[in-house]
Amino acid sequence: MVVSLKYKEGIIKEKRLEKDPEIFRIKSEVFDHSTLMALYTLQNRGYLDSVESIVSTGKEANIFYGLREKRGVAIKIFRTATSSFRNIKEYIISDPRFKGITYNRMKLTYAWTRREFKNLMKVYKKVKVPKPITVEKNVLLMQFLGKKGVPYPRMKDVGPKDPEKDFLEIITRIKTMYDLGIVHSDLSEYNILVNREMYFIDFSQGTVLEDPNALRFLDRDIKNIIRYFSNYLETPSFEEIYKKILG
Repeated sequence: MVVSLKYKEGIIKEKRLEKDPEIFRIKSEVFDHSTLMALYTLQNRGYLDSVESIVSTGKEANIFYGLREKRGVAIKIFRTATSSFRNIKEYIISDPRFKGITYNRMKLTYAWTRREFKNLMKVYKKVKVPKPITVEKNVLLMQFLGKKGVPYPRMKDVGPKDPEKDFLEIITRIKTMYDLGIVHSDLSEYNILVNREMYFIDFSQGTVLEDPNALRFLDRDIKNIIRYFSNYLETPSFEEIYKKILG
């Protein structure tokens, strides 16, 4: 069936999409009035021409493929109504960048969106991540990592190209981010895209070193990477990697 997602000057195009119940669910959960207004603001500011298709759905956000001057962009829309409020509060409460934030669901979601944007801005020049473009309320615009609306595959689905080389590269990037003052906090094979290069994604849980939980999150990132790559090679010990990253 044809599902109309038009708004204002056609920013959300009419598309023929599969799985009708899924579309109705996404429309009700994602495209509320506030989100539509955010998209319209981005259009007025020249950052976005249209929302073309759904790329992926998640517990806290959906990714859409959009166009800006005929070039693809990733549109990450964090849900304001059905996001995991407890999870967001747990992670953001210790981040000094958001000290004193009001624990209102809408405001927390907006802060969570800005948090990912801030983290990407901090690291994108030194680490392969989607280049951030701008943020508006619960909508984050980024470089689209893929071709014609199809994202690059996750490492979980295709495996590493060269396990030893890729492992060392990932550890080096974790150290680079640490030196820049950022810990990803949710790094695993699920959040690494693979093409000619590897790209780290999903930085909303990322935090600064001033966060008292930062080293605990760093521990988890390192252990996740060791766990995954131990299926392919004999990895160095956690202690050895941890010491290397902290320098």
